[in-house]
Parts: sequence; structure tokens; C-alpha cells
Amino acid sequence: MKEKLTDNHAIERYFFEYFEGLHRYAFTILKDSEEARDVVQHIFMLLWEKKDTLSIQQSVKAYLYTATHNHCLNRIKSLQTRQQHYNRFASGQEHATSDNEQQLSMRALKQEVLSAMESLPDKCREIFYKSRFEEKTYPEIAKELEISVKTVEAQMGKALRTLRTKLSDRTYFWLLISLRLLTEIQKFFH
Repeated sequence: MKEKLTDNHAIERYFFEYFEGLHRYAFTILKDSEEARDVVQHIFMLLWEKKDTLSIQQSVKAYLYTATHNHCLNRIKSLQTRQQHYNRFASGQEHATSDNEQQLSMRALKQEVLSAMESLPDKCREIFYKSRFEEKTYPEIAKELEISVKTVEAQMGKALRTLRTKLSDRTYFWLLISLRLLTEIQKFFH
């Protein structure tokens, strides 16, 4: 069965029909309700974005479950990679050398990130910090700051866009994966 998804109502119908089941399925893999919800929302966002070009070769239900399964596995792999980076940094094996060039490079990366963060508006910087460095969820941040989740989402989008334009590709990537950087930057705020 081959199906094109050019009908917006069909996607909306699939969302209401399959979201809860997909969320439960993702939860069985990830063991985290928020992560599971993020995965399923992401699957439907991709479905919406690719609706004009995507051609599903199987049933929509099978496609959604397969996509959810694969995305969950990718999420786990990403978390494992981040944990490996953290373990390496925590054990002192971080590009372990006495090479002054590498140490200077690490300092330069940290300084670039701190400088870029300083360019963010206060509220935007605070929300970014709470999300990325305190690892709080958007609802937790919204409750703590007494703002809406939509405002948190908008401010995070603004922060990421700003940092993406201000940081070099290498530094931006490093910011996203380096838990050691998060620890180092936390020292500047406490």
C-alpha cells in the first residue's frame, strides 16, 4: 500500500489516532515520558514537513511505529555518546596531553561560548542556562519563571539561533555535546 500525505486533515487524524499508542511504545524503549513525548512529536513534525514528498510504502501505522522505534534507538545512541564523552572528561582522559596548544584551544572554545552567551538578552540567557546547564524541562522552567511553555520554547529558539550565528561550527558542535563544558560554564554562574 503506497500512500501520499498531501492531505493536512489526514495527518491531523493520524496524530489523534496514533499519538498515545506511539507515546506508550516510545516509553517502553526510553523509560522516560518526556523523552518519549519529544520523540513522537518529532516524528509528526517530520511527517508534516515531508508530507509533499514522502511516499509511504506500508501502512501509515506501521510507518509511524517503525519511525518511532528508529528515532528512540537514535536517541539512546546519542545519550550513550554523550555519556561516553562525560566519562572520558570526568576521568581526565579529555584529549589527555600536556600539549599547550590543546589547552589553549580548549580555553579559547570556552571563552567563545561565554562571550556568545553574554550577547543573549538576560531572560533568554537565563532560560538557555536552565535548559542546557541545569537540565530542566521546558515545563519546569515555565513554572519556575512563571511564564508559559510557549515563551520558554520561543526564547530557547532565539538563544540557539543567536549562538549558532555567533559561534564557529566547531564550537557550536562542541557546546551541544560536551558535558564538561557545561560543568565549566556552571562555575562562572555560581
